[in-house]
Amino acid sequence: MSTQTYDNHGVRFDYPASWEVEVTEDGEVVSVAVSIPDGLGFVVITTDTACPDPALASAEALEALREEYPNLDSNQVMEVINGQTTIGHDVEFFTLDMTNSAKIRCFRTPRRTVLCFGQWSDLGREETGDQIRDILHSIEETEGEDDEEVEPLY
Repeated sequence: MSTQTYDNHGVRFDYPASWEVEVTEDGEVVSVAVSIPDGLGFVVITTDTACPDPALASAEALEALREEYPNLDSNQVMEVINGQTTIGHDVEFFTLDMTNSAKIRCFRTPRRTVLCFGQWSDLGREETGDQIRDILHSIEETEGEDDEEVEPLY
């Protein structure tokens, strides 16, 4: 599988070359969405230079999902991605008789908070979940890499 690299707005990550990219800017917040053309998997990476608390940002993302799918199952997780300690949730929910999975991860640096949300359906290709995990694990901040890190507030 060939990949492309997104490297802008202070973040860099790899994604499958066949996926579509859409960037939305709203003041201090930039969202980069990459999605599989069949619509059964996507990742949204949001950067916010206001540097909100990662625990709060990931909890708000989970609550937004819970409003849509009140019976979802979730587990809070902490994971290190490219040297950044992330906080987030692993999520599963059912809709239209199909199982959907999601990963929410969030970390903060001195320059921004980065919120990562990936979702896929069991109706998609078998490798979609692995591709989304690969995207999430490739995320790194590109500006201010030599700055001291802000301790995460959990």
